[in-house]
Amino acid sequence: MSDPTELAPCAAPLPAAELEHWTKRYAQTVDPLGDLTGSVFVIVRVAGERFALPMQALDEVASVTTGIALPHVSALVLGLANVRGELVPLLNTGALLGINSSYRLGAANRTLVVRDARSRRAGLPVDAVESVVALDADSFQAQGGVATNAPIRRIGVGEHKGRSLTLLDVSPLLAAGFNHF
Repeated sequence: MSDPTELAPCAAPLPAAELEHWTKRYAQTVDPLGDLTGSVFVIVRVAGERFALPMQALDEVASVTTGIALPHVSALVLGLANVRGELVPLLNTGALLGINSSYRLGAANRTLVVRDARSRRAGLPVDAVESVVALDADSFQAQGGVATNAPIRRIGVGEHKGRSLTLLDVSPLLAAGFNHF
């Protein structure tokens, strides 16, 4: 029996050209803010924090005042709501962002309705919609250590009207769909 601390022999070393190719590929940095130049954003509040979402990520902003709670489902699902005659699952926006929020449906609140890659819709309730504005993506500083597997990612931080503003990316949620909730 061989010594388990001994390393297995390596495969043949990579040729210099292939090694250079892979070195360059792994050294590339991804700019999460790169596709947002000249975009229009919806600025919302959730649990006292301000967030900006690209307008093109939203299907609509709805006023949802009532809903149906769903016991025995994921904590990421608040329940179902009727949005223009369609039953739409309401996802727990605070939990998806990793913040504590006690969300209650009401006339002052709004729900950001998104559509996934399979054209299924879901609602992301927020405490309030502050405004819809054109923002320069260069005014945000890319946020390091972005969790790539999170359904909603915080990709940048900046300032708007003298207060902090976090830029969100909901594309992982839209690409993965709402099956896993």
